[in-house]
Amino acid sequence: MRRYAALLLAALLYMTTRAAAQSSAEVAQAKGYFKASAAAYEMGDYLAAIQALEAAYRLTPLPAIAFSLAQAERRQYFASHERGHLERAIELFRSYLQQTTSGGRRADATDALAQLEPLAALHADGSNPEAAPAPLVAKTRVMITCEAPLASVALDGAAPVAAPLIVQVTPGKHRVVVSAKGFFSSPRSIDAIAGEFVPVEVELRKQPASVVLRAPPDTDVHVDGALVGDVRRHARLELPSGAHVFSFTQNGHRVQHIQAQLEPGSTHTFAASLQQTGQRATAVALFIATGASLGAGLVFGALAVDRENSAVAILDRRAHENISRNELDDYEAATRARGLFRVAAIASFAASAASLITGGFLFGLDHPDVSPPHSRAVGTTLQAELVVPGTTLVPGVRVRGRF
Repeated sequence: MRRYAALLLAALLYMTTRAAAQSSAEVAQAKGYFKASAAAYEMGDYLAAIQALEAAYRLTPLPAIAFSLAQAERRQYFASHERGHLERAIELFRSYLQQTTSGGRRADATDALAQLEPLAALHADGSNPEAAPAPLVAKTRVMITCEAPLASVALDGAAPVAAPLIVQVTPGKHRVVVSAKGFFSSPRSIDAIAGEFVPVEVELRKQPASVVLRAPPDTDVHVDGALVGDVRRHARLELPSGAHVFSFTQNGHRVQHIQAQLEPGSTHTFAASLQQTGQRATAVALFIATGASLGAGLVFGALAVDRENSAVAILDRRAHENISRNELDDYEAATRARGLFRVAAIASFAASAASLITGGFLFGLDHPDVSPPHSRAVGTTLQAELVVPGTTLVPGVRVRGRF
């Protein structure tokens, strides 16, 4: 069987080189017959293979086709013991040797003749009861093939059978329906010609694959690097079969990639759970720090005002009456505390502003990169450092970022 497939390839290549000498329609038709004969030969239907090869040989009388036809005739003779197939096989093997003077399958053809010619001699001398050759009647056959996996063929409303289908039919029109899982069925009409072998190759169109997407709200979906849209509006997609990459993106979250091989007509569900990026977590922490620093600044400011009011009250009493040494000490303490609280309030407000600006900067630049990690482009890295000096009461703030 493998040698027959190799011969099929050689014959098809040779037919292609002869395309210039023959019409393209004849060459294409001969190739179709030869491919059909290979399928019939593999199925063990040598009569169908013979019919297909005879048709191909009439169109392109190549030595390779003659050898294949001789092999099919030889196999059919041993299956049916009809003398006509024996004589035709010998005739074709001899023709092949005459046309192929060196190389090729000469050794195989010579061995076949050494096996068949003595059998023909037995028929000729009448010592074999099968000496009288029976006439070979060409039957009307059709062959329906389809390259779709597990394709089935229904002829004239009969129950579907696995493709390829080789069957003897009556001449005329016949109804054929070819179907396969994941493909659109293909009903058609074929014409069976009396005494001919009619090969029909059906090409089915693949059904799209259905994909259901589940992800958090406001998540964008990319398919093979192209933006599709928000997952809420595109929760179900129809895509061609094959390999695809689904990317789920959301600002402030790591991109999630899902690779899948989609079969025709299949349904898949992909769920994404996005994780927050470290940059977004830092921005949120800085916003919290902004609120805390702002609150601390307000508290320090209120304390500074309170100390200021205490100092002013002591000065007012001094303007109208004498004050004691203790009250003077209270005044000095209030003025010192007022200064410290002012510095602390200013530092807190400055830290709050710095945290707000840095957090907003990190938050605004936290956009997802859809490209897969291994193909991410190498570009310029921006480094930034923000430093707010501290005081005796409030420590300084130092923030670094890489973008």
